[in-house]
Amino acid sequence: MCGIIGYIGNQQASPILLNGLKRLEYRGYDSCGIGIIDNTNPNDINIIIKKNIGKVNEVSAKEDFSNMNGYVGISHDRWGTHGKITKENAHPHTDCNNNLCVVHNGIISNYAELKTILMDKGHKFKSETDTEIIPHLIEEELKKYDGPSENDYIYAIKEALKKIDGTYAILILNKNFPNMLVGVKNESPLIVGLKENEYFLGSDISAFLEWTKDIIPLEDGDIVILKKDDNNSDANGTGANLSYKIYNNDIDATNKREKITIEWDIESAEKGGYEHFMLKEIMEEPEIIKDSSKISTSEIKELAKEMKNYDKIYIVAMGTSLNASMVAEYWFSNHNKLIIPCDSSEFLVKGIIDENTLVIGITQSGETYDTIKALKYAKKQGAKTATIVNVLGSSATREADITIMMGSGIEISVCATKTYMSQLMILYRLFIEYGLVIGKDMSKYQQEMENIPNYIKEVIGEKERENIKRIAKNLTASNYLFISKGVNLPNSLEGALKFKEITYLHAEGMSSGFLKHGTISLIDENMDTVVLIPPTKSELFKSVLANIEEIKARNGKIIGVSPVESQNIENIIKVPDVMEEVSPFVYAPACQLLAYYKAVEMGRDVDKPRGLAKSVTVE
Repeated sequence: MCGIIGYIGNQQASPILLNGLKRLEYRGYDSCGIGIIDNTNPNDINIIIKKNIGKVNEVSAKEDFSNMNGYVGISHDRWGTHGKITKENAHPHTDCNNNLCVVHNGIISNYAELKTILMDKGHKFKSETDTEIIPHLIEEELKKYDGPSENDYIYAIKEALKKIDGTYAILILNKNFPNMLVGVKNESPLIVGLKENEYFLGSDISAFLEWTKDIIPLEDGDIVILKKDDNNSDANGTGANLSYKIYNNDIDATNKREKITIEWDIESAEKGGYEHFMLKEIMEEPEIIKDSSKISTSEIKELAKEMKNYDKIYIVAMGTSLNASMVAEYWFSNHNKLIIPCDSSEFLVKGIIDENTLVIGITQSGETYDTIKALKYAKKQGAKTATIVNVLGSSATREADITIMMGSGIEISVCATKTYMSQLMILYRLFIEYGLVIGKDMSKYQQEMENIPNYIKEVIGEKERENIKRIAKNLTASNYLFISKGVNLPNSLEGALKFKEITYLHAEGMSSGFLKHGTISLIDENMDTVVLIPPTKSELFKSVLANIEEIKARNGKIIGVSPVESQNIENIIKVPDVMEEVSPFVYAPACQLLAYYKAVEMGRDVDKPRGLAKSVTVE
């Protein structure tokens, strides 16, 4: 969940680390910190640590991040999982003697037990975090050596990690080895960035994309050692040669990992003149849909063929990705093909998996902990696996038998918008391709695919945006229902999710037919209802209109996302009257904009909603 970045090279590390922290802030922003090896005086080498609670700019101004000398350093944006939001719990963390400095992304499940053991051996702890046991474990292992060598140090790290249960991406500094930066990975993302005479380590490519597009995604169990040879450097520390090695189970044998060149540029991470990243990313949706309609063609064809061989198919996902999978369930029902969307965190409890099962994981980041865990479990049971993912080289791409890239580009706002649309397009193409595999005429769906970007432009155009902004401003209730039927029922769930996660107002999505089985008793002046009215040619159109009458009979206020005007509904967000199967693409951005403008009107931090982070890499 947290963001980490490390640097070793010929430039001062602190400005690079600070910039990386800002780019990683969407992964966590309750506190941050930087640790740098200061070897200005070779006879008095120290690790300098500055950290505090707050967002990056606030902490940087308070702690003066820019004024730190050194060419090797690590840094961390925190999203707390163990311990309160305090300066002491902010990363980096050290051992008893401040020889070791560590930042960590992940969760150590047996930290309490290990902490007790270490305290019994005399170790003193300064924080409540699980992370702090890491430098103490390494410190304890190093006691076995008298004047440890570099190899001894790496063996000590390896032995310390054997004691840890959980997930981690860890960056480690040691003042006794001041020209070395070590990274280790297990089920949390960690990527090496490569540039001439400069190396980077990060939990996300965006951390160092400004400096290099060449990366090496690390595998579970990897230890990467980045070294700087100062024998060839000048008095300012520049001109030093750098080298790296990657080890796994056998640290006497170097592992080869594939270098990948990323095509994204740093401009894709800028706001482009919009007030928030969320609005920028909604406005990018027509172009994103075009990209997603072309990417991963061979992989989609391959997966569609595989689907024919399996009667038991699960899509495992969380949050927004799970809502996208529910849309796919409706699409594939047109083929009489059963797809079972499943909350990844429940999959190990309710999934019936064997070698006759296909499991498809959807995860924007490719690092969602519960989805990765579900894919690993499925593979262990002999199932065929696939993934739909946005980040090249992420954990999901390495776990699945078939990988389908979404093509969304970087999404900075915590609130997923364009990536949801991209997921829908990949699933829609899979629906079309499967139809072709079983011999159906899919031409009408193929033809509509080209029109979808223009449909979206109608919804997000200036005229409708101003209308949605007006409606959002006039919403005064504290509770909201989002309802629909059929293929847009998942969009009612997604609309409610978007609304509550950035407005902090209570919102709940459900079938309009389910409304009268209990929930309708809540309808009053404090409960507004957002109704996604199906296209006019849908068999469900009149049914949902009847549900609206039931709400109005109880003096409920209606906000209609509708293909037609209605005198019965004073607040209408107009969407194109399209074929029912493509309607999720036009209803989703309407709900996204409604949530966005209401959150802005309430003064919320739209891109960084409280308590949330972009990539959920912990259980």
